[in-house]
Amino acid sequence: MPATSLQTLPRPGRRAALGVLGTLPLAGLGALGLPLLAPHRPDASHGQRMTFDHQLGWVKGIQFGGYLAALDRGFLAEEGLDVRYVAGGPGTDYRTLVASGRALVSESNVAGMIDGALRGQPLVAFAAVMQRDPGAIISPASRPIRSLQDMVGKTLGVPNSVRAQLQPLIRAAGIDPAQVRLVPVGSDPSLLASGQVDGYYSWSTTAVPALRRIGFEPHWLHVSDLGVPGYGQLLIARRDTLAAHRDVLVRYTRALIRGWSWVLAHPVAAAEMVVRRHAPPGTDLAEQVAQARMMRDYIVTADAKAHGLLWLEPAVFERAIAMGRQAGSVPADARLDVAAFVTQDIVRAAQAPAAA
Repeated sequence: MPATSLQTLPRPGRRAALGVLGTLPLAGLGALGLPLLAPHRPDASHGQRMTFDHQLGWVKGIQFGGYLAALDRGFLAEEGLDVRYVAGGPGTDYRTLVASGRALVSESNVAGMIDGALRGQPLVAFAAVMQRDPGAIISPASRPIRSLQDMVGKTLGVPNSVRAQLQPLIRAAGIDPAQVRLVPVGSDPSLLASGQVDGYYSWSTTAVPALRRIGFEPHWLHVSDLGVPGYGQLLIARRDTLAAHRDVLVRYTRALIRGWSWVLAHPVAAAEMVVRRHAPPGTDLAEQVAQARMMRDYIVTADAKAHGLLWLEPAVFERAIAMGRQAGSVPADARLDVAAFVTQDIVRAAQAPAAA
């Protein structure tokens, strides 16, 4: 709920801060069994807006700042849209929520879209907020993990989906997988801060500011630097939604481009907006500002510099599939047509000056 004023929250002690670290996201993994409203299209003859749900992969924070800015600054309203942003959590199955029609839009990543295609989920990625996947192996700066070889003899806390990506890479590097201990973890990087693991998988854009806030200086190794192509916050919808409501997705993407542009230009104001109006009580403003500033290097990079914000390239998915086949994570006989689950049509139309 909106607050009448923004108050600077007291800095927690190390023990309390370690508890807060347990709320960090794992690359959008995770949705609560929340009662969601099914997307619907109001009767246009009454001048009503298109109303739908966007299921977030985690609790509301600056990582979703462009969406929330589009809402608060009226960009969505100007496009005739009324969007409800539904917070997620550790159990958020965002792909299933969209595939089942309980939410119109959510987020995924390249690996998630390939997995969804293999499972027959009728999903399409139509835009990418982060041109570089922020998923990374976080380690202490004093004992950094800079390569696959540095993982030998170490214990890494990673979710199962990341284990499936790392193990083939470890083998391909000539390392016996038994030399690297991969343990399943939830969303609790305090395991790293307390020394229970040598490395921990999380989004660098969320974990690094949180760890620094408690005096822990991290090093981060992007999984993409190990050869795994990826995007962060891929916007996804059902294939039939793309066919029936293309104009809605174009208008939505156009509003989000404006929202993210505003966040990039005003990181402090954006963080204040999120903390004041949307984030859970106790969210640290300074940490949100640090996240907003760090996110810029992930959003304004690669093809976004040439084509504009939220761009995506099908070739990235093609490379990920090829790598998956080599590693054995994508069955050799699996027939995957990237054009069936990735489209540039929406973001192209949203970027066009005269887009309708």
